[in-house]
Amino acid sequence: MPLRLSMLTDPLPWVFVAAVFLGAAASRATRRTANRPDPHRAWTRKWVLFCVELSLAVLAAVGAVLVPGSERLLRKEGGALQLVEPLLPWVALAGFVIAFLATRFRRSLGIPVVVLGLAAVIALGMFFQSVRAFTGETEIATVKAITVADGKMQLEVQPEGRPSKMVDLEGDQFAPVVKVVIFDDLWVFLGARTWYRFVGLVSFTTRGGMPAQTNTAWALARPTGISEALWAWFEEYEDRIPGVKTAQTELVLKKARSLGSWSIRVQNDGGVEVVPLSD
Repeated sequence: MPLRLSMLTDPLPWVFVAAVFLGAAASRATRRTANRPDPHRAWTRKWVLFCVELSLAVLAAVGAVLVPGSERLLRKEGGALQLVEPLLPWVALAGFVIAFLATRFRRSLGIPVVVLGLAAVIALGMFFQSVRAFTGETEIATVKAITVADGKMQLEVQPEGRPSKMVDLEGDQFAPVVKVVIFDDLWVFLGARTWYRFVGLVSFTTRGGMPAQTNTAWALARPTGISEALWAWFEEYEDRIPGVKTAQTELVLKKARSLGSWSIRVQNDGGVEVVPLSD
C-alpha cells in the first residue's frame, strides 16, 4: 500500500533535524576543555566538531526550504509573512532542547531525556499525521472562466504541473472527470493519499431547473495521476484488494461565471471539490 513518506514533502522533519544539530552544536560550544589532559587538542577537537554540527544544521535548514518548497513554510497575508505551519517553532524548540540537554548533561540527563523526548516527538508526530491524513487535500488543476455567454463557455484549464489550455464548451456548468482510488481509514491514518486520474471536463446546461449534459467535452491528451491500466485494474478488482475501499469516477458540477477561478482538489477521503479562488 502507498505509504506517504512525509520526510521529503513536509518541512517539520527537516526543521526538527536542523534543530537537533543546532542543539548539539550549542552544547559542544559550552563545554570546557581546560580540565582535559590535553587542553589544546581538546579545544581543537571541540571547535572542529562544532563546525561540523553547525554545518549539518544549516544543510537541514536549507533542505527544509528547497525540498518541500518555501511555500510550505511561509505565506503572505495582508502584506505580512506568516508561518504556514504553526507548529514549526515548537518543533524546532523541542529538537534543540532535547539535543542540548542530552549531549550537555549526558551522565545525569542524557538517556532519560533522549528516551522521553523521542517518545514525545513520535506521539505528537502520529497525532498530527492523523489530523493531516483525514483533512488533507491535493490540488490537481485550476480553472478560469474567460467568458460565459449565450450558452457557451471559454475556460482556461491548467492541470497541476502542466501548461494551461483554452477549452470551449457548451452550457453554463462544468464538471471535472476524476477517477479516484480510495483507501481504508487505516492506510489514510498512516499517510496514504487518495490516488487519482484527472481525465478532463464535461459540460452541462440547465433545463427546467435540472442539469443536462451537453454534447461537448474536453479530454487531456495525457491525463495526470495514475495510469489508465492501473486505474482499470483497481476498478475491476477493488473488492479483492486489501486496504482499498472503492474505485470510482467523481463528477462535481460547478456553475461558471465570467472571470471566476476555481481550484479542483481531491480530498484524502476520496471526494472531489471545486473551490472558488476569486470573485
